[in-house]
Amino acid sequence: MRIKTPTAIQIQNAITSMWNGRMTVYGNKSVFNEVTKITEIENDVVLAKDIPCRISFKTISKVSEQDGAFKTVQEIKLFCAPEIEIVEGSRLVITQNDMTNTYEKSGTPAMYTYHQEIILSLVEDWS
Repeated sequence: MRIKTPTAIQIQNAITSMWNGRMTVYGNKSVFNEVTKITEIENDVVLAKDIPCRISFKTISKVSEQDGAFKTVQEIKLFCAPEIEIVEGSRLVITQNDMTNTYEKSGTPAMYTYHQEIILSLVEDWS
């Protein structure tokens, strides 16, 4: 639970003011089927929509050789509110700076008082 002192609110507002992206989180959801009386898993269900966020890009190394070709290695980090639960295996569609891309979560979130940071992987082909 976050403390709501005037200073804490200023800190939170400063952090969230940089979140110029919006995300939709897709994942699996357990649903009880009343007819069959079996709990079934629904895939790629919208778990959260229109959530403020920010993605940041960082080049880890200049290039790496992969299959004989050189490729730039980049770290993609998501910043969002700590209340948002993004489980492993989730897909995230994020729009920032008029660009929309699909990512998947890779890694445990780093939780802080006013935000969380999650390393993402770009999904090359998601249908």
